[in-house]
Amino acid sequence: MVLKRLEVDFMDSKNDTLLKRLFAYIEAHSKAITAIGVIIMLPLVYLFVYYTGGIKYVYSHTMYIPILLAGIILGAKYGVLTAFVAGILLGPLMPIDTTLHEPQLFINWFYRMMIFILMGFISGYASTRLRKNARRITELMSFNQETMIPNTNFLTNCDRLLEPTSQSIITILVTNHQSIIDVLGTEIFYRLMKEIYTDLLAALPKRTMIVQSDSNKLWVIKAYEDLSSDAEMVLNIINHPRVIDNIPLYVDYSLGVGMQSDWTRCKKMSTFKTADASARYAAIRNLPYVVFDDTLIKRRQEYELLAVFSKALAEDQTFLVYQPKIDLKTMKPIGLEALIRWRHPTKGMIMPDNFIPIVEQTKLIHSLTDWVFRKALQETLECEAEGLDIEISVNISAKNLYDDSFFARTMAIIEEMKVPKDKIEIEITESVLMINPDESKVMLDSFVAAGIRIAIDDFGKGYSSLAYLSQFPIDVIKIDKFFMRQIVQNTASQQIVKATIDLAKKLGYKVLAEGVEDKNVMDLIMDFHCDQAQGYYFARPMDKQTVIEWFKEHSAA
Repeated sequence: MVLKRLEVDFMDSKNDTLLKRLFAYIEAHSKAITAIGVIIMLPLVYLFVYYTGGIKYVYSHTMYIPILLAGIILGAKYGVLTAFVAGILLGPLMPIDTTLHEPQLFINWFYRMMIFILMGFISGYASTRLRKNARRITELMSFNQETMIPNTNFLTNCDRLLEPTSQSIITILVTNHQSIIDVLGTEIFYRLMKEIYTDLLAALPKRTMIVQSDSNKLWVIKAYEDLSSDAEMVLNIINHPRVIDNIPLYVDYSLGVGMQSDWTRCKKMSTFKTADASARYAAIRNLPYVVFDDTLIKRRQEYELLAVFSKALAEDQTFLVYQPKIDLKTMKPIGLEALIRWRHPTKGMIMPDNFIPIVEQTKLIHSLTDWVFRKALQETLECEAEGLDIEISVNISAKNLYDDSFFARTMAIIEEMKVPKDKIEIEITESVLMINPDESKVMLDSFVAAGIRIAIDDFGKGYSSLAYLSQFPIDVIKIDKFFMRQIVQNTASQQIVKATIDLAKKLGYKVLAEGVEDKNVMDLIMDFHCDQAQGYYFARPMDKQTVIEWFKEHSAA
């Protein structure tokens, strides 16, 4: 059955191709086909009129068909010529009545001939005028009127202009176009674009399309050879000194290069997104050209995530999970770290590493942190309603720390949720503190004065020392999980962890080991007198309801 369906599909596509070729052939040879048809129709109509009784019957009007065809398709000259021949055939060569062979009066057939000639001329003249107007409309729609370079409407011609093979898509941006316009005016800039277009048209292979898609942007579509080689070829054509009206121009180009394996898709605007993105990236990086690759795909995906992140927060696509912290003396849970997750409606679960770094580069990080604080405190209250006494930790970023309004906003949320301040801990990485130590200390002092604890997350990942960190109001040092992964086999890691724990305790800090995933690691850090631990050995991050049940079970143990 499947083979039969494939056979039918193949035959359908084959027939579709044959029809396209047939119609294309007819369109290309319409004048020749019409001329042949008219030559055949004239004697056929003559015979038809003759054998139906002669000119006195209505059938003589059939002669208008070849006359109008000749005029409409071949033009006024051939319309008049066809009308003259038709007038002779249905004039002196055609009797009034073929049974009596009575000839026509001169005035009858001559007048008819004049009407035929007039119809041939009018139809030809009107057709020519319509064609000219149609071409003008097409020209207006398909060409930029300032430069007369084909615009994006011209892409519909790709089927007949491009080679039926993979195509290199090259976007050319004139990145300093505004400077040229500001200094020299729009007319000079339009002439510059026309020059660039003319140079490309003359130097590139014949079956190449060049389109002006924006005032300072050209698309080049040529048969694919090699993306880098194609970019270099285009640069060599356009990148030379230019002088207009004796004025030397400095022109700054940025090129983006992509590939389209299905050449018929070049008529779609979406085909050029990748090359456009590459050109913009080249402009930002001050590069001559950029070939579209996985890096740019990732950047585009990241941008798409940013575009919908505010909506995700508003619609609760984001949610919190919690990982317990364990007191290694009692082996009981003492608190939870709140961790954000994003369940995207089409992309599924998105983990923090895939969206937090890009959110941190924007002002959206403030909305994110506010949302996490509010949600974490709300769910802490729900845990307390279940009889649990839980401390909650929330991670903040550098942008939060250096936002003047962050402290006031956070305290307002805490006051609103009515969670005791001594139950709240803020986690911040050591690298964030080092960006602006003085400003960091002022902000952290404010939180500590309000009764909130501070933990240094991922300690050891950066370059700061415990002695340097001692100037900050820190309560807990969290040793990065990097050390836990190799602590069993690597004696150097063991010494580093042990020395860190010893020194931190002497400085009055509590120490928590992150990433504890098996009993061997736990035994070692207990031997080193670590205070707390966190990791898969104890529990993976869990949703609120699961963590409530887990907390109850392990608190009672």
